[in-house]
Parts: sequence; structure tokens; C-alpha cells
Amino acid sequence: MNNVELEKKIRELCAIENYFDMIEAIAAFEKEYKTSDFYKKTKRSLDVVVKEARIHYALQLKDLTRHLQEVINNLSLEKISELLDNIGDVFAKENEEIKASAEVFSSLK
Repeated sequence: MNNVELEKKIRELCAIENYFDMIEAIAAFEKEYKTSDFYKKTKRSLDVVVKEARIHYALQLKDLTRHLQEVINNLSLEKISELLDNIGDVFAKENEEIKASAEVFSSLK
């Protein structure tokens, strides 16, 4: 197994969202990993490699940009509109209360 193949497999392992499923997948891959040239040269344990890879991939600007775009694509315009309406309602209510308070103060003169 060369580094390109190893990288692909490590990315697959890192993409597993369920922590316990990921640990099981790492354990299943351990034997094959130990036959890789990378392991033979570095003797780095697979669990350490996966942990470091997760950090490395998380810090990659290209991956961050892709993830941010996915979040943006999944935003519901209805929810955003509803949120903005709610914010507007809160401000309108506060303005009414401030106006009423100002009228009370002005009548005290």
C-alpha cells in the first residue's frame, strides 16, 4: 500500500461520524496498515496517525471552505426569514415600550 492509497483510506476512516464505528474500522484496518511502506518507515501507530490526520484535515483551508459551503447550501431560507421576522418583532416591541416610557416621562413635566 503506497501513500496515496493510505491517504484515501485514512480519509475514509476520518469521515466516519460515529466514534465507535470509526474505532472498529481502525481496528479492522490495522493489519493491512502495518504492511504499508509508511508504517515500515515510521512505525507510527494507526490510532495516532488517524488522530493527527483528523487535525491536519480539519485545518486545511480547502476542506474548511468546502465544509462552510456545505453548511451554506443546507441553510433553509425559510428559517432565516423566520429568524429575521422574529428579530424585527422584538425590536418593534422594544420600540413601543420605549415610546410609551418616553410619553410617560414627557407628561411628568
